[in-house]
Parts: sequence; structure tokens; C-alpha cells
Amino acid sequence: MDPKYFRPTEVELLIGDPTKANTELGWKHKYDLAALVKDMMQSDLKLFQKDKYLKEGGYQTMNYFE
Repeated sequence: MDPKYFRPTEVELLIGDPTKANTELGWKHKYDLAALVKDMMQSDLKLFQKDKYLKEGGYQTMNYFE
């Protein structure tokens, strides 16, 4: 393996541009940023509620954010 082809593990800035996917594949996004954030928050809240329920029942849960 040639190291010159390795990607750094930590990238300072990532910027996405869907133009090529739109023009060449006809891809259109389903979510705007606000809807994406709302969906992610609902998912996190559901996970936290499940963990709380399990902890109250005496079960041990994993720390997903370490």
C-alpha cells in the first residue's frame, strides 16, 4: 500500500456539493437542514428515553457518545 493514497483521519473542513448528483443522476434532496436536524433530535430523544427506561429497570446501558 502506498501511503500517498491514504486519507487523513481528521479532516479540518468538509463541504458537500450535491450539484453533480443533481445534474448527472437527477437526485433531489428530501430534507432541508431544519428537517434533518429535527429528525436527528427525535432519534436521539427516543434513544435517551429508552436508556432511561432501561436504567430505571436496573439494566446497564452503553454510553453512545464516548
